[in-house]
Amino acid sequence: MTNEELKPDREGALFTSEQRYRTLVETMGDGLSEIDEHQVTTYANETLCRMWGRSRDEIIGQKVDQFLDDENKKILLDQLEKRRKGGRDPYEIVWIKKDGSHLHSIMTPTPYFDAEGRFKGSFAIITDISTQKKEINLLELRVRQRTKEIENKTQSLEEVNTALRVLLKKREEDKTLLEERMLVNIRELVIPYIEKMRGSELDERQKGCLDIMESTLHDIVSPFLHRMSLEFRNLTPSEIQVANMVKFGKTTKDIAGILNLSEKTVEFYRKSIRRKIGITNQSINLRTFLSSSE
Repeated sequence: MTNEELKPDREGALFTSEQRYRTLVETMGDGLSEIDEHQVTTYANETLCRMWGRSRDEIIGQKVDQFLDDENKKILLDQLEKRRKGGRDPYEIVWIKKDGSHLHSIMTPTPYFDAEGRFKGSFAIITDISTQKKEINLLELRVRQRTKEIENKTQSLEEVNTALRVLLKKREEDKTLLEERMLVNIRELVIPYIEKMRGSELDERQKGCLDIMESTLHDIVSPFLHRMSLEFRNLTPSEIQVANMVKFGKTTKDIAGILNLSEKTVEFYRKSIRRKIGITNQSINLRTFLSSSE
């Protein structure tokens, strides 16, 4: 068979191949576009026309950036600069369709150059991700709503915790105040009378009752004295008693009468207390110091 006889078969095969290629490009699932070095669209397949809601005549021959808002125009310009240098990385961009709605897409570009290496244009596959974007936005909205709910609940819990802490602190303050009042009342209103009764002529039965009364009062106030002893760990029980009375305004004479001690002994305790708590300087008032250390 001569070359002249083979030529029609080759042309037919080439035509069939071109038709096959055109059908594949036109019906592919993604949009396909081509722009030249001036950003003018030179090709758009049917899928892209359908995605943008525009005819081929409305797209080809137009600068591609007219289908973008200002924010996405900047994205396109930045990407074109990369493309002129051979960049092929995919990027996300939002197109404005003919009806004004937005099309979220992923652009996958392929630049091409002339024999001298000058940028001449590029192809780009445009993948519609609008559905996925809506789902992501909906998911993000739900996450934000849930996060807000958790933040509100956390804030409510913090407010409740703050209120509880205030109540607990107030309860402890009230408890401490009650204990102090009880100590003061026992020492000022009860102990002096017990000491006076001891100086009277009592029979054994009366003395026994007085001992029981004093022991019971000691049992009542001992937990409070124990807490004070934690604050002044190096004070003896007798010194703690004297320190308490000084704090509540008792004079040396008063304390001596209440505890049935000599004034000299009370003065000894006062000096020992000052030394142990570190205020040997006589200009510092012992009562003021003890009151401020609560």
